[in-house]
Amino acid sequence: MQNIPLDSVDEITSEWLTRVLMEGGYLTRGTVSEVQNRSHKSNWASNAILRLRYSENAQGEQPTKLFFKLCNPGSGTFGDSEIVYYSIVAAEIRDSPIPRCFHSAYLKENGKYHLLLEDLSETHAPDIEPTWELANSTISSIAHLHASWWNHPRLSFVGEYPDRSKLEKYVAFTAQGLAPMLQEVGSDLPPEWLTLIHRIFETHCEKMIERVGDGSDLTCIHGDLNPGNILSPVVSMGKTYLIDRQPFDWSLTTWLGVSDLTYMMVHWWEPEMRRSWEKPLLENYHRHLLRLGVPDYTWDQLWHDYRLCAMQSLYVPASWCIDPVERREVKGLWWSQLQKTMAACVDLECAELLE
Repeated sequence: MQNIPLDSVDEITSEWLTRVLMEGGYLTRGTVSEVQNRSHKSNWASNAILRLRYSENAQGEQPTKLFFKLCNPGSGTFGDSEIVYYSIVAAEIRDSPIPRCFHSAYLKENGKYHLLLEDLSETHAPDIEPTWELANSTISSIAHLHASWWNHPRLSFVGEYPDRSKLEKYVAFTAQGLAPMLQEVGSDLPPEWLTLIHRIFETHCEKMIERVGDGSDLTCIHGDLNPGNILSPVVSMGKTYLIDRQPFDWSLTTWLGVSDLTYMMVHWWEPEMRRSWEKPLLENYHRHLLRLGVPDYTWDQLWHDYRLCAMQSLYVPASWCIDPVERREVKGLWWSQLQKTMAACVDLECAELLE
């Protein structure tokens, strides 16, 4: 039977669940006898928390708590990136920090897809203010993702190689928002910040291209570790999960792993917390990489890469300013991100890398 995404969460029935769980080899006998469906919407998707019951003769694995995600963003918006993330990327990681996927479907013609994942809502939640313990748990999960795909021979299956063309496309897209961003808030920025902003947009891309070099030290990155995409344990300490990898066609998907750490810490965390925690967390990340089998990535190289990627955070507020509606409606977000980014660039003396 052709694997086509559902049109609505209302199409989730006991019969449909029985079929997909049997086709996946999870349910070997019996049926899903009852399903409770609690649906809601997010920015890009229609979601449903599912509770399943099985017939008395059911055999095999019988998941009772599932999460269904239906995304219809339009052709070319995300492609099959999330399907790849929950299937190919996760499959390479032992004790993966990515929720388990039981079924997926994708239609290239219109970009629609759905995912049937394990539901973690009773034990984990997004948007939790990080503590030192939670931050370290997140660092561990990020390192686990990165180490599993570090210089992996199948890296091209999960992302686009960051060659000159890709990196120039990435920076050029965000650069469309530079002039409107500075028109909006340029007069409120210190002159030295304005000078550095222009210098980053003029020279940083070339430094990224130089860093790629022969392609070593590349890995699969998440690319959008905002607080809503980090599922932290809510009751006791446990594994942190990294969800919702939905890169745009201009986004980077394989790159330096520490870019995920700068994305998380530089323009989401308050500068005081970042200044206090970033170096010890990076040291922990480095130790995790070594333990997980990444032997030739030195601390000095990691610190250099972190400073290089910290400047990437400037591209985030600029990208929010391309669309006039977004620029106006989410100004509170991107204005905060811009200030945090420039504070980090000064703290980390990033300008030295542009010489």
